[in-house]
Amino acid sequence: MPQNEKTLEQLSRVVFSWQHPEFVIYHKDKRWYVISLIVLALALIWTIYDNNYLFSAFLLLFYLLILFYEGRQPEVIDFILTEDGVKSGGNFYYFKDIDHFYVVYQAQGVKNLYLEFRNSLRGRLIIPLDGQNAVAIRDFLLQHIAEDLEREAEPLSEQLRRWLRL
Repeated sequence: MPQNEKTLEQLSRVVFSWQHPEFVIYHKDKRWYVISLIVLALALIWTIYDNNYLFSAFLLLFYLLILFYEGRQPEVIDFILTEDGVKSGGNFYYFKDIDHFYVVYQAQGVKNLYLEFRNSLRGRLIIPLDGQNAVAIRDFLLQHIAEDLEREAEPLSEQLRRWLRL
């Protein structure tokens, strides 16, 4: 057996395990739809006036995509921390592929674990910590990857997403 292959038993040593929804559903009332349609109409008028038809098509497709996913219910994702890495849904990430982590635990309700990958094209993995022992999870992760202690708040992209209810 090659050296980099792990047996099922070695990969299945679960240290922490819980489930969380795939994404957060934000309630959108009629006012949200009216305002978003006004903003879309103004943006379309501006792009057509500017002869930028490709961007107007992009805006329209983006808005339709948001509406399409509006009725979709999130799947429940299994999140597992093992001695070798992190399993989120159907994906497994070795600790060597993760650059650092940080935990945001605020009174306003934000309780998330953020994993940043060495390959910045992978993005960021966000795991809700609702009902989990954040201190124990942090202590375990410190044995394998570095913590970014300068991060005390959730990323601006997440704040904007919550504010826009996307």
